[in-house]
Amino acid sequence: MTGELSLRPYNPQGRSLAALRRIIVLRAGRREERDVTGCRPVEGGYLMRLAGVTSREAAAAFTLGEVRVLRTSLPPLEPGEYYVEDVPGCVVEDESGRRLGVAVGTFWNGAHDVLTVAGQEGKEGEERLIPLVPDFVLTVDARGRKIRVRWDDDV
Repeated sequence: MTGELSLRPYNPQGRSLAALRRIIVLRAGRREERDVTGCRPVEGGYLMRLAGVTSREAAAAFTLGEVRVLRTSLPPLEPGEYYVEDVPGCVVEDESGRRLGVAVGTFWNGAHDVLTVAGQEGKEGEERLIPLVPDFVLTVDARGRKIRVRWDDDV
């Protein structure tokens, strides 16, 4: 259809985008909210129609843009769940409570999210990359700004 945008989600196994009614689009250093007028799943992602985007040329202006979902559009979290967006800024500790540093960001490696942890008492500048998977992440307390991980620097 004319004016549809092709979206490839970071996590294809994540929740469906088809029910979204409003999104945030980041492109060329600008942030804008747009109403979604249609969305359908296709192999590898979605084709989405946005209000005001009615031609191929208008859709092309969104190439390489980043689409985000309004927090109010997200479903409530179940116990033990967290949004990856809430992880940066949390203090990261190992199982014994030893501070490993502070979460400064995350990135998707194609299989799962990875936590970037910077600094450690006495070792500023040190960086750790910790997979955000249950084998390593024991608890995430986003409200309390603390993450407990299974991590051994000697391995």
